[in-house]
Amino acid sequence: MTALHGPDVLADPLVRELLAARLVGVLATLDADGGVHAVAVWLAEHDGAIVFATNAASRKVRNLERDARGTLALHDSRPGLEVCGASIRGRATIVRGRDATPLIELVHRRYVAETGLALPAVARFLAGDDVAVVLEVESATTWDERANPAASELQASGEALPLVPTSPRQSIVAGDSG
Repeated sequence: MTALHGPDVLADPLVRELLAARLVGVLATLDADGGVHAVAVWLAEHDGAIVFATNAASRKVRNLERDARGTLALHDSRPGLEVCGASIRGRATIVRGRDATPLIELVHRRYVAETGLALPAVARFLAGDDVAVVLEVESATTWDERANPAASELQASGEALPLVPTSPRQSIVAGDSG
């Protein structure tokens, strides 16, 4: 594990690799009772910060308005011990109104093709994102076991059990309980 602080976080090669990959992160914020609220988020890097698009009424926004501290977990894990990631801590600012629009669009365009953004159901769903959360990075802890001899041995032997594939799931019809 490596501890990073300040500008060293976003300059770190592993953090750069993870931010460049189109991954879904997990943002952790603090609930009023001190509990941790962790939720999957789309993200984009922008001007030395990490940006998320969300709805102003979301629990993460309410939490960050009360306590601006947040932690983003990013990982690119493969079968066996071929795992790497970063836990990135910072303070968040909520951006609203016209200033939020280009940041929200930056995040959406990172995950959905332009023609996909024009699909009616997609456009309606993403219209719910009316604020941007800007995480000013303060510190991080990273881990990278990809060069570990045990990871190489498992990969070469074929004895690492597969993870769930990331291909699209079969379509789920609303209201279908099966």
